Amino acid sequence: MGLTPLHIPTYQGTSFQESPRVLIFFDTECPICQKTTRRVQDLADQYTGQVQFEAIYPTETTTLADVKAFERTFKLTIPRQLDPTHKLVRQYKATTTPEVLLISAQDKILYRGSVDDQFYRLGRYRPAPTAFYLKDAIEATLVGKSIAIKQTTPTGCLINRD
Repeated sequence: MGLTPLHIPTYQGTSFQESPRVLIFFDTECPICQKTTRRVQDLADQYTGQVQFEAIYPTETTTLADVKAFERTFKLTIPRQLDPTHKLVRQYKATTTPEVLLISAQDKILYRGSVDDQFYRLGRYRPAPTAFYLKDAIEATLVGKSIAIKQTTPTGCLINRD
């Protein structure tokens, strides 16, 4: 058993192979993932046709029903797939949920880390984010500029790796 696609993403605009993409590793039970979904969905909506977003669920026991309930509760509509055997976890060296990667059309990791700086340590957070790492990286990429911050340390729930 490898990756389990839960639905086929539809994508309009620039072809998937020619556009950057964002992978976000989510856990349906991680409180920080739950609090981050709205901002991720807002970014996906903002960059429709320019950047492809996909949620990856690496928890072995996560079911399709769990994911659908999570999506309903948090109004998340980006394409997603289960990764119970950690194929993508290993490929992209993901360690935490939520952890995002901005990946070029040439499959180069351009940014890795947190969506923003709201959660800066377990149990420690700001009322609202003040630095928007993923958004800034996307903006720079789309206009052909260098990304100022290429990596941050994600705060969240550790991915239980085998």
